[in-house]
Amino acid sequence: MKILPWFDTKTIQNVIISDFPDFKIEKIILINNSWDNLVAEINDRYIFRFPKDDGIGKNFKREIKILDLLKNKITLAIPEVKFFGKVFVYMGYEKIPGGDLTPEIFTTLNLAEKQKLIFDLANFLKEIHEVFSFEKARELGVEDEALPTYSTMAKKFLPKIKNSMVLDFIQKTCDEYDVMTKEQPELVFLFNDLHTENMAFDYDNKKLNGIFDFSDLAIGDVNLDFHPFCKFDPYFMKAVAEKYQELTGRRLSLRRMVIYSRINELCDLAEFIDRPESRVYKNAMERIDKWLLKMDLFKE
Repeated sequence: MKILPWFDTKTIQNVIISDFPDFKIEKIILINNSWDNLVAEINDRYIFRFPKDDGIGKNFKREIKILDLLKNKITLAIPEVKFFGKVFVYMGYEKIPGGDLTPEIFTTLNLAEKQKLIFDLANFLKEIHEVFSFEKARELGVEDEALPTYSTMAKKFLPKIKNSMVLDFIQKTCDEYDVMTKEQPELVFLFNDLHTENMAFDYDNKKLNGIFDFSDLAIGDVNLDFHPFCKFDPYFMKAVAEKYQELTGRRLSLRRMVIYSRINELCDLAEFIDRPESRVYKNAMERIDKWLLKMDLFKE
């Protein structure tokens, strides 16, 4: 199967109609054009994802197989794939209603609503981590997260950094990360991308409806699945981790989560170091400035 030659609405419409002649397309909106996928919303009801390279496309069959195995095992709504490309690689499923969870929206929630959100996220990770052993996940084709590569990537751009405080932050982060990755953590089947843009949050009813985009599934340290919350708010991450510990009896490390979040930030910076005007670069630098004020956050 092939990757789409062009990522425009006309090409998308022609490809889908060719595969599914009875599917009537009345409206297409391109809602995301990331490095890995183009995402289109069709008829205000369906989400279609189109990978941009063969590497991403090869994971689609694995993702669909695992989504099918997860059916009725996850409390929150997850994608149920109804369309899969016949000539070109893509998938389509009914949209899970809701939008991104933002800090501004979070501040409007009352205590009960925040506690329900924290429970739902902790419970989602509990269910994901317990649905398969990591050995079973490997049998399904899920790969181990390549942890050492992140430090290597982060160090590559050190010569381009002139700010001594940022240099010190990078070096200390990489040093702590390198020591941490030599330890033997508890391995689990990871969602591996639980940031707020992969959540369908119901603004009207102030609740989480579901989780989508299972493209980054991996095997790795249980703490990895919590670090995306650190960008949102470190103390929100702490609350989700504590609820997860309560539900599972597992012991987590907030410091490991912090270092995973920091190294992830550095990798974003490394990737865009030659594009200082890009949004990703500017956001990474802003967050690093904040990190400089809390270098020892959750230090154990």
